[in-house]
Amino acid sequence: MSNNRDQARDLIRVACVGDSITRGTFVWRRKRQAYPVQLQAMLGERFFVRNFGVNANAAQRSADVSYWESDAFAKSSDFEPDIVLIMLGTNDSRGDNWKGVDSFAADYRELVAHYQSLKSSPRVWLLTPPALFRVGRSAKVRYGMDESAIREMSDAIKHLAQELGCGMIDINEATAGRPDAFKFDGVHPGGQGARLIAQVVHDALLGARED
Repeated sequence: MSNNRDQARDLIRVACVGDSITRGTFVWRRKRQAYPVQLQAMLGERFFVRNFGVNANAAQRSADVSYWESDAFAKSSDFEPDIVLIMLGTNDSRGDNWKGVDSFAADYRELVAHYQSLKSSPRVWLLTPPALFRVGRSAKVRYGMDESAIREMSDAIKHLAQELGCGMIDINEATAGRPDAFKFDGVHPGGQGARLIAQVVHDALLGARED
């Protein structure tokens, strides 16, 4: 047992922080196809990728379901990650959760600072939320998600990445032209969409290591 733990500690530990999109909800064979699992396969044996995505969670403390209050928040911190990938915001845009970009940015900044303060001194990467799509003839996005709020928070995340010295991965831009990858409900990616997210993240991490 101790040998296994020592071997795991020698790996580059990657914590995937997020909501149902990270968890892989509605991805067929989620435990094999969620984006963190596909990212693990792409990165290879030198990495240990863990999925800390939780359904319906948001970055804001005031949201109806806040990541700050989740078991995953504590577990992702105890994981002693070397890399933290934060992809939250979709649920912050939902209904009464959205109280404006300033409220979002304040809590998001604190979340980033928390992970940066861990003893493992991880490199924190900020991922903008994926694009949203209407399904069929619907005039609105499912679940009350707000496209304008997603655009505002994506811009805020980019500014925070620069301000806080974080890596930045624009998942919103990468998914904007791919409604086919979100065809289940326009919000959650299927296996193809999860692979797209994993590939974009992989390429960003690999590029950073080669710089």
